[in-house]
Parts: sequence; C-alpha cells; structure tokens
Amino acid sequence: MISKVDSPGSIEFVPESEVLVYCDDDEAMEQPDTFQFCPLGVQLYTCKPIKECQLIDFTLDLPAENGDFDQVACTGLVAQCCAENGTKNRYRVWVKFLDLAPEMAERIRHITTSKRFTCPFCLSF
Repeated sequence: MISKVDSPGSIEFVPESEVLVYCDDDEAMEQPDTFQFCPLGVQLYTCKPIKECQLIDFTLDLPAENGDFDQVACTGLVAQCCAENGTKNRYRVWVKFLDLAPEMAERIRHITTSKRFTCPFCLSF
C-alpha cells in the first residue's frame, strides 16, 4: 500500500514488513512501531514539519484481490504536527481523512487490521 501526498511535497508509505515515508525528495524514513493507519486517518513520522490545519491530497494505492493496486484519491487535514522528543529531525504528524467513501473506509479497515496498523479507537469497533 503506497500513499502519496500532492502538497506540500510527497509522502509515501508502504505497509508490508516495514513502513517507509518519503517527504518531498528526502530519503525514506522508516516508521516506528507507533505508525498507525486506519479509516480515520494516518499517524506517521516525517523528517520535516507539516503545517497544521493544512489540507493535503492523497492518492492511496490499496492492494486489490488480483495482486494489483487500486488508486483512491482522498483529502486529509493535518490535525497535529509536533517534534519528537529526543529525536533529531523527526516529526509526528496526524492526518484526518475528510472524504473517504464508506466502502473505502471499510476496505482500509480490513487491510490495516490485518497489518496491525489500526488505531486504538478503530480496534474497539
């Protein structure tokens, strides 16, 4: 599963055995165990801060049953961005999805639950 952000740069994440995030043209940042991705949004880590309350457009490449990927466009709002204590050049970023269709939210829930990326709130439902 790969996600790209069209602005302010690009962010990609590939949840398989490891999760990598690309911000603009910087090198990939491996995500810690606290990375979360669910129908509500994504909590990820970047090497650059992203302005809070900014809208960003995502293209999600979701795995399909035939082994290919389906592209799903969506918009998110950067709800919070803060520097990680004790870590140089690492920012924890929360992005809330704003326009996921119910069937896409369910598909993301299924994918992320099996990969164990789901947030504690979604795990309760």
